[in-house]
Amino acid sequence: MEFWGTVPQWITAVVAVGAIVVAVISINSQREIARKRAAMDFFTKTEMDKNTLDQHRDYKKSLAEFEKYKGREDGLTLFASTTEYLKIRDYLNLHELMSVGIKLEVFDDDVCYDFWAGELARACRDTRELIAFVQALSGEAETYCELMKVQKSWSEKDAKQGRVH
Repeated sequence: MEFWGTVPQWITAVVAVGAIVVAVISINSQREIARKRAAMDFFTKTEMDKNTLDQHRDYKKSLAEFEKYKGREDGLTLFASTTEYLKIRDYLNLHELMSVGIKLEVFDDDVCYDFWAGELARACRDTRELIAFVQALSGEAETYCELMKVQKSWSEKDAKQGRVH
């Protein structure tokens, strides 16, 4: 009978295992809340920060200029020497930052999707040729890769949910 121990020893072991389970659940819950909070903080900045709002406005204006270069044989090369090119790249970098945050599980994917899916879909649609151009440049093959992965994942989620952007 001594091999199995005494009742108090078993009670201690059960309490210890229960405490471990509670601790793991608590840590995971806190981590999930932190990821949601980080995503909300990021989007609050995108909606309230003057520089970010200016960046979005500049991006929208630059898209109109980009349209003039699309379809021309040397259009993207010429466009790459403009300030509008840099403004579009700045805005795409914001999307890439969010996408990396999702990949690294700093941001909650569901919060980001609910808030940003339409904006990301439009940005990818409107700049698809530019993204391909940038990725074809020497040393830039991985540029916007995370953005494109998130866009693909979210497009699949949209299709399942019947959402259109």
